[in-house]
Amino acid sequence: MILFNIIQSDENRVEAISSFLIENGYALQTHIDVNSILTSNSRRQTIRLFFITKALLYSNIEKEIKEKYYSDDMIIYATPISHLNEEFSRILKIKVKAV
Repeated sequence: MILFNIIQSDENRVEAISSFLIENGYALQTHIDVNSILTSNSRRQTIRLFFITKALLYSNIEKEIKEKYYSDDMIIYATPISHLNEEFSRILKIKVKAV
């Protein structure tokens, strides 16, 4: 399992991506955070959409998100999940798209 992250700045796009992910079986639920990115001379608001999914789906999800919702400020990455409670893990394995 992985924690899949999409960072960009358009709130409407984030909601559309979230619906797409759930409707297509890539995620059971998504989380949306509003954050700030700081650089040496600027600060801007970003939105982070993240969800737990199967690691083998990463390439498919990234490809489809880029095809349908790409923006210049989009950052996509994932981090591995080393531990996950047994109950949620079982639900994910059953309900998230088969690989």
